[in-house]
Amino acid sequence: MFQSHNPALLVIDVQLAIDHFDTGDRNNPNAEKTIALLLKRWRKIGLPIAHICHASKFPDSPYYPHSPYFAFKPEVIPREGEPVFTKSENCAFIGTNLDEWLKECDIQDLVICGVLTNNSIDATVRVAAGLGYRVFVPEDATAAFPLKRLDGKHVPAEDVHWIFLSNLDTEYCRVCSAEELHR
Repeated sequence: MFQSHNPALLVIDVQLAIDHFDTGDRNNPNAEKTIALLLKRWRKIGLPIAHICHASKFPDSPYYPHSPYFAFKPEVIPREGEPVFTKSENCAFIGTNLDEWLKECDIQDLVICGVLTNNSIDATVRVAAGLGYRVFVPEDATAAFPLKRLDGKHVPAEDVHWIFLSNLDTEYCRVCSAEELHR
């Protein structure tokens, strides 16, 4: 599957803050468990891992650094030596030195997981592909919320998730399952 010997796992925005927005309509409620399994595997094999956290510029946001919801979820807490990149935008490459770190580590393949499929995952995947990385997105290690369209209609979370992944697949990344990454 990978063309290099050291694919990096990027875990994006899996912070307590995401639950602040959950009204019970999120798809893929096991995404965090799947991400935890990916982390366990990457750690066991000794592959590179990077954690991305979102730091909102707005004091009333649950993603604001002084918010009680800013912390990583317990399933994905970074271990000593695993870099943490803090972003203020939707893309993990904007305003961080993530690209420099990846280049220093000679990383060419990225596995991108986290939340939300239609926000930070989408933005990061697109930029990563534009920067020349080969990107893999395990569909069961990301999630979405329902979306209200501009015409007032509602799109269920499962549809939002699959529409965004379907749009990314083949042009920007390869959508797969976490299980496929274990082969």
